[in-house]
Amino acid sequence: MFEGDPNAPLTRWARNRGIPVIIGEDERPKDVSQAIKSIESATSSSSRIILIQDSSEERVFDWIEAGTTWANIVVADPEGSPNQWLQDVALSADLVIIPFAPTALDAHQVAKTVSVLGRVGRRTGTPVPYRVLLTRCGAIQTRDERKIRLALKEGEVPMLATTLRDRPAYRAIFDSDQDLSGLDHSQVNGLDAARINAAELAAEIISYIQNTKNGAAA
Repeated sequence: MFEGDPNAPLTRWARNRGIPVIIGEDERPKDVSQAIKSIESATSSSSRIILIQDSSEERVFDWIEAGTTWANIVVADPEGSPNQWLQDVALSADLVIIPFAPTALDAHQVAKTVSVLGRVGRRTGTPVPYRVLLTRCGAIQTRDERKIRLALKEGEVPMLATTLRDRPAYRAIFDSDQDLSGLDHSQVNGLDAARINAAELAAEIISYIQNTKNGAAA
């Protein structure tokens, strides 16, 4: 996982779980080979996840390329607002996921991010693949949510079919520094439903990327 958010919520979560963490400001690799050495020295044969925290635009591509030599999946998480870090990550991404709680405030932020990705695509001559992910949705759609969903559909905004519900288990991940598999049924309500929801999302994302690489995605 590659974090560009200066507030570093993922870094705190990883450290509290004992996951290897690299702070880019401390390492400052000059090229990909140095970034690879940093990852190799920070991990062991039992490490399944590594977290790299670096909001510097100078080292984005080195960390991503180094990460792909170690892991099958690299997840890059920027700060909330569109910036150069996000643009650089988008150039390397198989898929950019834009989380979107169905509120007017989030709608404005999503529009800004989509606009940035459009400019990146025009500048490079290659459209940036992205999908909007609806999150923190209630079991019953509110009037505002229905209105926003309709606007997204009418605007032909590319969206993931899976919606992440507003579930206690997703908040508990950071409250208890766990992942979904490590949470306890006795402490979290609706855990099974949260796990199924998350598994559906992961399956859709993986399927999209696989189909894209095979030339079958729309």
